[in-house]
Amino acid sequence: MNKSVSILMSAVLAYGLVAVTPVVSQAQAAEQTEEASKKRVRRAQTLRPVIFKKLDAVRALADEKKYDEALDDLASVEKVRRNSYEQAMTHNMYAYVYFNKEDYAGAIGAYNNVLAVDNIPESLEQTTLYSLAKLYLMQENYKESLTTLNKWFTVVEKPGAEAFILRAQMQFQLEQYSKALPDVKKAIAMVKEQGNKPKENWLMLERAVYYQNKDFKNLARCLQDLATLYPKGQYWVQLAAVYSELGQPLKELTALENAYDQNMLTREGELMNLAYALMGQEIPFKAAKVLEKGLKDEVIKPTAKNLSTLGDAWMLAKEYDKAIVVMAQAAKASGAGDDFFKLAQIHTERQEWKLALDNVNAAISAGDLKKTSAAYILKGNILFNLDDLGYAHDMFAKAKDYPEAEKMADQWIKYIDGEQKRREYMASAG
Repeated sequence: MNKSVSILMSAVLAYGLVAVTPVVSQAQAAEQTEEASKKRVRRAQTLRPVIFKKLDAVRALADEKKYDEALDDLASVEKVRRNSYEQAMTHNMYAYVYFNKEDYAGAIGAYNNVLAVDNIPESLEQTTLYSLAKLYLMQENYKESLTTLNKWFTVVEKPGAEAFILRAQMQFQLEQYSKALPDVKKAIAMVKEQGNKPKENWLMLERAVYYQNKDFKNLARCLQDLATLYPKGQYWVQLAAVYSELGQPLKELTALENAYDQNMLTREGELMNLAYALMGQEIPFKAAKVLEKGLKDEVIKPTAKNLSTLGDAWMLAKEYDKAIVVMAQAAKASGAGDDFFKLAQIHTERQEWKLALDNVNAAISAGDLKKTSAAYILKGNILFNLDDLGYAHDMFAKAKDYPEAEKMADQWIKYIDGEQKRREYMASAG
């Protein structure tokens, strides 16, 4: 799995659920009845004061967490002769009690009883369907939740943004990602049109959908919104990972630098990634400063690998004094041939030939070099500068056995042969 993809995997699905409050109060029900009456869609019956008073008393008991008493009183209400609307509101109050009791299965049954009553106000039907869909969602019964919400969509004229997000969540959980995308985009667009910013968990859901659809271009745009509206290090890091996936290293670096400048990179891996990105764009000095501060702050551990990376940064920045100190620590800690090889390179740059020779010998002895041929070429170069032409010739001859170094080694061998002949001629002529 690609590094950038794995960064996203750990967090991309954590988008959160809409808060669920699936209950209808008596006051709300009265308002809904009035609205339905005005629409004249259905003939609405009234809630008589005596029934209202009994149901309101039940609500008060439920609010006091006296659930058994509330259910007993509801059972007594059921013995009273009631019209269809009063029956529906009795079932609705059962749902209220069960929900507050956290008996969600009971609440679901009560809401289904509401819907089973004939001729209930359209507004009550709408509210009940919506609440029921949320309850199914809480129970992780996504299929039934989506079916119920789709019924709700058929009986409302102007669904709100929350409803589209709710349906998108259900579709996401059912892995219907292509269907979830239009709903989440619709919800976000509706909120933006009102001049408001979309909720963070809405954008997180959009992010999750784009990720599942492998739409990294739009995923980057979504993460830009998240990082701008809800600034967090994780969003900048994920945005950088997406830019890496898209093959846009400059944008990847910009995202990481934005997070760093806001002190949002708080983990070792995040700081190391920033350093690698800086070196990848040939900004080694800043990379070294990032690593140096991370080590000082004890966010980055002084492991051989991390010290070696810092040494690389100082060396690329041509800060050889600092590079030698750090690379010597790395080589001592790791005993790795590559670290001794890097140290030999630094001493070579400073023309410290004997120190360079000691370290290249240590590198070859370690026997775990990524490119043994490069070590032989370097050693030959050092020996040439130490005026040991014969031994240098032998090193280049060894390097010539490696295909990737054959051409360069052959050039050196020819040059040394020519230099030896020149010296022999000069000696004989003198």
